Amino acid sequence: MTTVSLGPSLVLAGGPADAGTPGWYFTLLGDWDATSESKSDIDERDGANGAFANVQDFRTALPYSVHGVFLGASRLEVQAAKKTLKSVVSRGRTVPVTVADADSPWTRYSSCRKVTPGTDNGGNEWDFVIDFVAYDPVMYGPETAYPAGVATSGGGLLCPLGTNRTTGLVDPTAPFWDFGADSTSGKVSVTNNGSAPIFPKLTATGGLSGGFVATDTALGKTVTFARLIPINSQVTIDQRTERAWIDDPANDVSGYITSNDSDFFSIGPGETHIIQFAPLGVVTGTPIFSAIAADGNL
Repeated sequence: MTTVSLGPSLVLAGGPADAGTPGWYFTLLGDWDATSESKSDIDERDGANGAFANVQDFRTALPYSVHGVFLGASRLEVQAAKKTLKSVVSRGRTVPVTVADADSPWTRYSSCRKVTPGTDNGGNEWDFVIDFVAYDPVMYGPETAYPAGVATSGGGLLCPLGTNRTTGLVDPTAPFWDFGADSTSGKVSVTNNGSAPIFPKLTATGGLSGGFVATDTALGKTVTFARLIPINSQVTIDQRTERAWIDDPANDVSGYITSNDSDFFSIGPGETHIIQFAPLGVVTGTPIFSAIAADGNL
């Protein structure tokens, strides 16, 4: 069954709302699957057929609407539903709107422009239309995390052969071919299987005394976060919005991103990029870096 989720908690079910079962339903998705207009002007060729081609078409924000209805068991439930809907979509921030269909859930981060109520006859049914604008016209699939530890060098053969790695002495009971610990690269590989460029989120857990850097090795771009990250805390950098927070989105630490806007990197449709993470300062414990990405479609 197709569903529409407004934020993390309000779910509108598909199907006939006249079935009589109390709850939230959607009745129409207006322009959800549309592609927004191109921003590029058409530069016609003088004295020749056609126009000059653009290197890339950028898209405008996408307006769309969700038509829905609430069926209540009582008039009191209807009045409470009106307040619930407004509290979810009119909170002064963008709202993740997710449509879960037969293929996959897809999300647009949207601003509620208006809620238009239908005719209210004082009964137990209330219908409405929500007009949204997706400032980012890309719809995103489920997020996947690609984790990596701090890069470390590997071990090697200890000479003379048979040396005990702990005592440093030749020991017949020691493993003869003791190569030591495996190395770790601190790198992750991220693929975009969608049709639109995506900006992976970058995360790091503590403890890192000076922060961390993340480099897209395909593009040579580096994002730097220069701040203490305590143990048991996590910093997230959202490259799409150019924001950073620690532990909770309300705890904004964007001022510690020392990179320029042009250093944020995207992964194009069908591309695979290698992202190299590196700590800054003293490392305490076992920090984990991650790139978090979702396929994007226009």
